[in-house]
Amino acid sequence: MELGAISRVSTSDVLAGQLREAIVTGVYKPGDRLVEAELAERFDISRGPVREAMRTIAGEGLVQIRKNRGAVVSTPTPDDVLEVYALRMGLGEIALQHAAYANLLTGPTLRRVTQLLERMDNPAIQDDRHRMVDADLAFQAALIAAGELPRITDIFAQTDTDIRFYVQVLGIEYDDANHTNLMIRHRLLVDTIIDGDATSAAAQWRSHIQTTVNEFVPAFDARNEKPFERPLMRQLF
Repeated sequence: MELGAISRVSTSDVLAGQLREAIVTGVYKPGDRLVEAELAERFDISRGPVREAMRTIAGEGLVQIRKNRGAVVSTPTPDDVLEVYALRMGLGEIALQHAAYANLLTGPTLRRVTQLLERMDNPAIQDDRHRMVDADLAFQAALIAAGELPRITDIFAQTDTDIRFYVQVLGIEYDDANHTNLMIRHRLLVDTIIDGDATSAAAQWRSHIQTTVNEFVPAFDARNEKPFERPLMRQLF
């Protein structure tokens, strides 16, 4: 078999990236229609790449493709949020326990994690909700990657888009104005991994996920959706 040249990024991939960013930053809001013909005209491309881009972001849960309505930006439900955090909780426990057991949070890996944690402590970052969310996700991604389990790292990373979308749509704020509690939790988590205490690392991670999920509850309570009564919540916590 003769291998051919690797093609450049496709038009549909570029468009999917732009639409993804527009959705998670609130340019397009839940319930908004993404009309194929309008997007094709706006980006001066044929409908084929638009259709493919829609399928891509539909697979990520950002839009729903409905008969006779085209693509509609999704409206997150409590179960959507809980499922994503259930995934992050389980994968995170495995990765962080492995990092602690195998003493993997050292050298360049530790420096990278420390730099990202220090970045979160920057007032200029903390004053911008979107930048703070991105900084927090980058820190968590680096910490999970320290476990050197590539499949878990990749799947975990796929949930970042979900988190950014949910935070934007639901108007989620962190647990305190200056993020003191968040920084304490993250530093303690790093310390337990460095110490090789896998049991404490897993417990700290579960506690962090529980705190984060609790931050979503008021938004759903306001919609009278009662997230704590859902079966998945009881399974998680």
